[in-house]
Amino acid sequence: MNVPPINAEPGLDPAGIFDAINFDGLKSVIVAVSGGSDSLALLYLLLALRGSRQSFPELIAVTIDHGLRPESAEEARHVSGLCKEAGIPHRTLNWTGAKPDTGISAKARDVRYRLLCDAARDAGTDMILTGHTLDDQIETFVMRSARGREGGSERGLAAMAPATLLVREIWLVRPLLGISRETLREYLRGRDVAWCDDPSNENPKYERVQVRKALRDDDREQIQVEIGEKIAKRRALNAKTAQVFRHCVTVDHGICATISMANWVEQEADVQRLAIGVLLATIGGQAFLPPADICDKALQHLSSSVPPRRMTIARCILELKKGKALIYREMRSMPEMTVEPSETVIWDGRYRISNCSDKSLKIVACGAKGLHFLRESGLPNPHGASVQSSPALILDGRIVHVRALNDHAKLPNGISVSRHLALFDHILSGYDELLAQSAAELFQLHGYKHPPVNQINKN
Repeated sequence: MNVPPINAEPGLDPAGIFDAINFDGLKSVIVAVSGGSDSLALLYLLLALRGSRQSFPELIAVTIDHGLRPESAEEARHVSGLCKEAGIPHRTLNWTGAKPDTGISAKARDVRYRLLCDAARDAGTDMILTGHTLDDQIETFVMRSARGREGGSERGLAAMAPATLLVREIWLVRPLLGISRETLREYLRGRDVAWCDDPSNENPKYERVQVRKALRDDDREQIQVEIGEKIAKRRALNAKTAQVFRHCVTVDHGICATISMANWVEQEADVQRLAIGVLLATIGGQAFLPPADICDKALQHLSSSVPPRRMTIARCILELKKGKALIYREMRSMPEMTVEPSETVIWDGRYRISNCSDKSLKIVACGAKGLHFLRESGLPNPHGASVQSSPALILDGRIVHVRALNDHAKLPNGISVSRHLALFDHILSGYDELLAQSAAELFQLHGYKHPPVNQINKN
């Protein structure tokens, strides 16, 4: 197997492709390489870029073997051989254990990102590079369009962002979103690099394959224009909503949001819809925005001047008071969890709880008993109804802490509790960074990492 010289660059300029990415300060980066044409082109373009610079982070190629096809192990060995001849380290990580009967593609993607994040942590980096292409971007747009607007809005039609923050710590960067798959294959042909074809990419039972085969060249050109328009619209709406949070909303102790109606009623309908969706999701512990009809129902309640003054919606209570509205978690479907020593869990989509003690820790909703515990402890009670949905920590059969106020000093040794925003903390699209930062400010949380990519000029 011959690796061609780095200085042969037919048709593509690595410096131009990667100029929007800030590699400064990184000792290494993870390159996700499956053996297909897209990821191999990414790898060789990075090798070319490294060869043109005096200093560059170490490239570590990682192949995820999902174990779903008999050819996958051989494809991983093919990548390993290429990496060995190129002089860079390579790891193959396997998806072990039973595979689900349904939703296999989504689960495989989640596992892939989890394993890539594990590899990034091991390498001491916060950057993963993937080979998503312009074809992937266009196909994603078409599939989302066919399914209907995400949450009744057009947010999903912005398709994939150039960078996505995973689990609040690692950026997944997609530098090839503006380049077609055929252009990348021509690049590999010019370097005499063979790639592996996944037969599932030709299987018409998959939606993406159906979309790919139906697309025409003139469709692709128009879709690129539409994606750019949706990106601009999403960012503009995010910026307006962030301002609404700063001027119209406060959040007390992470458990109760208060909307100032005097300022709220002056806002545009689209801004109100996104703002109420984010508040319902973050207070309710949900990883996705509520559908548009749910948001519209909540907005209708906010504008109502007749009873009832309270409504239950999206796992939250929306309560109207004079000149303001309160949003807090309803006391229903509250989980009970046991956190074993050295274990971390997400409770109710709202709290990250780590147990580094030597005892099992039980987590339940505070309820009346927890409220009584707070009062007995001499802590002030900002809003009893919202406090009762807060997590109570139980050791040896008794409540030792209620995470309703910012009283970290009261936590037992070895236990940590922090507010978790399910809407942003697991996966944060780079398009939504400003919106997420404003939500973090509301909840008095540390801000999110800024993306290592200039996303203004990238699609």
